[in-house]
Amino acid sequence: MLSGVSPEERVWQMLVDEVGEALIEEAASVSVAQAEKELAAAGFDVAAERARAEAFLASLEGGAAASGSVQAVAQEAPPAPEKKGRSRVMWGAAAAAAVAAGAAAAVYVAQQGEQAKTTPVPPPSTSAPPGPPPEVVAATGLRRRAAIAYDEGHARECLELLDQARAKDPAGDAAPEVTRLREKAALERK
Repeated sequence: MLSGVSPEERVWQMLVDEVGEALIEEAASVSVAQAEKELAAAGFDVAAERARAEAFLASLEGGAAASGSVQAVAQEAPPAPEKKGRSRVMWGAAAAAAVAAGAAAAVYVAQQGEQAKTTPVPPPSTSAPPGPPPEVVAATGLRRRAAIAYDEGHARECLELLDQARAKDPAGDAAPEVTRLREKAALERK
């Protein structure tokens, strides 16, 4: 789409394209027999038109186009019969559908614009994402202190701190580094 085209114009063009596609699909769905019947009802001599078309194609295939027989075939064409009401009704219906769809689209676009003006946009969140629960934070601190106590040779204090941490955060006690620390402290305590 072209830049600088309003949303309403884009919606209108989409609707016009959609109506055109529907008419093309409708015309393509007509059988040859049905088309011939409708042409005959509109005043066309289908057999004569077919013969003229075949003669025209034959003249093109035979190279007679240069000799002027193409113009001769074209001049033989009878004037188009007067259009009947059905074609006019179809175009009228298509135009009415396009106008109704356009009006509906315009109302929709207008409502969306009004809604965008009246709906307040919430301010962005400035709060940090929630951290771990306080018990987990406390248990982590106790486990750090337990590791320091073990490094300083205080195995009994290390085990006591690990027990306090397990009471606050039982899941954290299953971590491999905590399990190893507990095992080493238990061996030294003996």
